[in-house]
Amino acid sequence: MNWSKAKTILIVVFLIADIFLLYESYLGPLALRMARDKENTKEIVDYLEKQGISVKSAIPKPGSSKAALDVKYKYFNEQYAMGNFFDGLEDVDVKNYDDRIVMENKDIYVEINGNVELIYTNKALIEGQTGSFDEGEAQKKMEAFLKKMGINQKDRYSGIKKMKNGYLEMSCSQGYKGTFLDRSCLEIQATDKGVVSMKMLWFETVNNGKAKKEVISPVNALMKLSELYKDDEQNIIVLDMSLGYYFNTDVEDVKEFDVTTVKEGTAIPVWKVITDKGRIYINAYNGIVEKN
Repeated sequence: MNWSKAKTILIVVFLIADIFLLYESYLGPLALRMARDKENTKEIVDYLEKQGISVKSAIPKPGSSKAALDVKYKYFNEQYAMGNFFDGLEDVDVKNYDDRIVMENKDIYVEINGNVELIYTNKALIEGQTGSFDEGEAQKKMEAFLKKMGINQKDRYSGIKKMKNGYLEMSCSQGYKGTFLDRSCLEIQATDKGVVSMKMLWFETVNNGKAKKEVISPVNALMKLSELYKDDEQNIIVLDMSLGYYFNTDVEDVKEFDVTTVKEGTAIPVWKVITDKGRIYINAYNGIVEKN
């Protein structure tokens, strides 16, 4: 017998055996689990439909283990505003309140709340706005302004840009490794002459120093909606769902979020569910509704 031919036959036999073992030990059970997951998802969606909750969006794949984040808001004060928004001390009217700083001259208005929320307005550009402008140049002015503030495109999550009231407008939240980091916000307007207004609440410190934990599946998170809306007589429509982070204050006596009281803490993994009634954040560790 030709040994070379026999060797080729043996290689083919072993290859077929390996493929068979791979299917039996991994691909077969995986396909079965996927089929069962799909069936379970359909059952849950049908159940929610009977409860008056219609899921119109795609349901995400189960998320991998996530670690909570240690975060701290970006700090602003009078010196920061003077160095970044005003040419000099002359003609700048500064008013200090308990938890607010207001700075203003004939062209620029700046308000700092709790040393973390920054509001900027260029009065001269508002007064000088005539209507049409170069949108591409406005985009460049916007990006240059944000870069000066230390905010790059990779730091932003899902920015929405549109023309509104004669300005190029962008709004977004902060991002972390391709996901949202909510309880942050950035709203900015610009023309080809420069930035007209901005409102910002941004994290300057994001540390992933905690151990990773398993997160609940998206269908388990959706089931929380039936409990949340069990007494609601109106139908609810689920428009979107995603996994990201939400700043959890860990302060029991703060009923409503207040940046003058809570400036640093933990951002936990959450399933964010967007419905026609608003946003719902579900703790991805334990399924507790954090905010609705």
